[in-house]
Amino acid sequence: MTKLQLNSGRVLQKLKTREALVNKANELLKCGSLNSIEQAAKDAGISKATAYRYFTNLQSLKREAALQLKSESPTNLFLNIASDDLPARLNMLIDYHYHLFIENEAEFRLFLGSVITESVTKRNVNQRGGRRIAMIREALWPVKATVTKAEFGYMVNSLSLVFGIESITILKDLCGLSNKAILKNWRWTVDRLVQK
Repeated sequence: MTKLQLNSGRVLQKLKTREALVNKANELLKCGSLNSIEQAAKDAGISKATAYRYFTNLQSLKREAALQLKSESPTNLFLNIASDDLPARLNMLIDYHYHLFIENEAEFRLFLGSVITESVTKRNVNQRGGRRIAMIREALWPVKATVTKAEFGYMVNSLSLVFGIESITILKDLCGLSNKAILKNWRWTVDRLVQK
């Protein structure tokens, strides 16, 4: 096993562990009983030390769990779309992310702010979850066998720059685009990155 494979395996495991913690926090939040990181960690079967590597305070865990309540799983998002219908899958990906971020923009901006602050003040805090990446991979399923592994990776990584609150803040705050223009820009970008 190469170092790259080992690292990607570790990354996947970290993402799964983090996702399990957020999922448990999500359940507790829905019941109104998310009172500590330790509680969510214990219920998720994760050590307290591991949980604190992902979230240094309860507020950041609550914020991410609350945003996850508004998110769809990659499997469910494409459930009614044929696995070989790339245009429909990309349109769903674009529309889903656009509505998710525009309708919850303030919450996502606050979340992004807290993540950036933690990345500066607490360098040992692990990265965010990979739900966006999983969505993009699922959407691009029809092209996976037609391109090299490296090309597929470039597509996924490039589209991850498009779909997120980071993109919304740049296009709105820096470029001065309206919400409607942001959606148009996203469609233009996706069309150029993925040849349908």
